[in-house]
Amino acid sequence: MTYLVITPETSVVWEQRLLLAIILLVAYVWIAYPLLLAVLRRLETRPVVRHEPMGMPFVSLIVPVHNEETRIAAKLQDCLDLDYPKHLLDISVVSDNSNDGTEALVQEFARRDARIRLLRTEGRAGKSGAQNLAAAQARGEILFLTDANTRTGPDTLKALVQNFSDPRVGLVSATVYFGQPVDAVSRGQGLYWRYEYALRQAESDLGTLATGGGQAMAIRKSLFRPIPPIYGDDCVLPLDVRLNGYRVLNDPAVIVFDTSPHTIDGELRARARMTSRNWTGTLSRSALLNPFRFPMTALGLVSHKLLRWLTPFLLGVVFALNTALLLQERWAGLWLVQVLFYSSALVGWLFARKDRPSGVFAYPFSFCLANVGFFLGIVRALRNQKITAY
Repeated sequence: MTYLVITPETSVVWEQRLLLAIILLVAYVWIAYPLLLAVLRRLETRPVVRHEPMGMPFVSLIVPVHNEETRIAAKLQDCLDLDYPKHLLDISVVSDNSNDGTEALVQEFARRDARIRLLRTEGRAGKSGAQNLAAAQARGEILFLTDANTRTGPDTLKALVQNFSDPRVGLVSATVYFGQPVDAVSRGQGLYWRYEYALRQAESDLGTLATGGGQAMAIRKSLFRPIPPIYGDDCVLPLDVRLNGYRVLNDPAVIVFDTSPHTIDGELRARARMTSRNWTGTLSRSALLNPFRFPMTALGLVSHKLLRWLTPFLLGVVFALNTALLLQERWAGLWLVQVLFYSSALVGWLFARKDRPSGVFAYPFSFCLANVGFFLGIVRALRNQKITAY
């Protein structure tokens, strides 16, 4: 009988192997997977046939709101300025128990334009509950979901709808630009979002995208399923569309503008909230993780979403293992690189707190800020903390 004898040297070998394996996994998620998408994109893309259809579809525009009196007038004016046939558009503003002047402003606009109507939820239903209420009453063949703080251009809706001339397309998102004054936090977020949208666009071109942007998103009503309040529309609606065999697109030609958090705490809260809801939402549609049924979509969900959200935990294990090996005078160079990287992120954080440009320190700061948000979001999800409000 052969026995496995664990000696200190054997333990070190396994620690080194585990350390290397995790490093390679993190490198795959953040570097190799984007490169893989770039290669596949060059080899083959699945173009969408976009044209203005002979008969344009009726569109129901849905805006969920809670205490948005400072923004709703500008939002409704944007809606009225859309270059889309008036007889093929209605606009539903769903007040989620607003107790400020939001509803009065909506009613004022409704008196001037019959396409606008005000709906009210019973109590606080959350964003998803408000959207479900409007979708159930919508007359449109296409539902256009957008937020009160998202600014659109006159051509936004028509450009999005043209994608549905391709019968394979089930959902289309606009590309979001953050239009707030540039500060250290928004610049860091900009770095992250440029990376994120590059991945989304590559997956969109390959026909494997399974995520969307809730700021401005159009979906065939026939594919809309009531959104569970604990999930977000930008997470589960694209997943449901893919489950039904339709494509999810990100249209780079359609640009909308949104606000972004101005503080580090605000960015962390937003990132944690999105991660928590998207983690549970993605796992709730586990059929899409089946590589035999949805091979490329499953690869994207695991690589683009699940493993990325687990990055802070993986990096924590890397640092712990590296520290243990350092005490045995091994892998000192890697440990020093990690310390320098996290120290650079700390410098970036100090600059951001003082609202000063951080230069090259913005890159490690942006990466670490996103990963702290991932960590907080996963912890919330594991603790089963439900998020139903905005």
